[in-house]
Amino acid sequence: MAYHHKNLKESLVETAFEIVDKEGLKVLTLRELSIRLNISRSAIYRHYDNKEALILDVMDKGYKQLNLVLAPILQDKTHSIAKRFEMMLGEYLNIAMEQPNLYRLLFGNKYHKEYEKSHGHKDENHLMGLHPLISLLVDAQETEGIVLENPMLQLTIIWASVHGLALFLVDGNLLIKSNKEAINEYLKNVLLKVLKGL
Repeated sequence: MAYHHKNLKESLVETAFEIVDKEGLKVLTLRELSIRLNISRSAIYRHYDNKEALILDVMDKGYKQLNLVLAPILQDKTHSIAKRFEMMLGEYLNIAMEQPNLYRLLFGNKYHKEYEKSHGHKDENHLMGLHPLISLLVDAQETEGIVLENPMLQLTIIWASVHGLALFLVDGNLLIKSNKEAINEYLKNVLLKVLKGL
């Protein structure tokens, strides 16, 4: 990857992101980065004290990309809120299956707390955060006949079910990985049970 000295930090994040996404976090080392970018390790240290600091910026890039894909689905008011949830969760599972290495980094526990500290993450400022999603569920309860239950509980059940399925799919523990119809049917059933009480 070609770069100018003024955007070396951007090149570091981009290359590290590609390594994590395509080859896995274990492959990412500062030595490997220096080789691929044809730079000295001291050049890297001018921007990052260690690999962990770089990983946090890789995570930030990943979350922003995820938001670019999922946020427009939730904002599309041509569909009901329940349908938007179904479409968004389906895309979430697609991302997990297509980019398993990145998914593990973004939704694993290892760096999550450090990311929140270093990047000043505030849930309410992110469309995909807990607060905005709960707000959507409250709107759906008022306008779409969604079951009047605790929206926090509803959202927790939905995310636990979908995140659990995502991990099974990523780890290859389910035979339905290549069967998108079965996956979509699972999503519909989860949402029907939680949102409609069926």
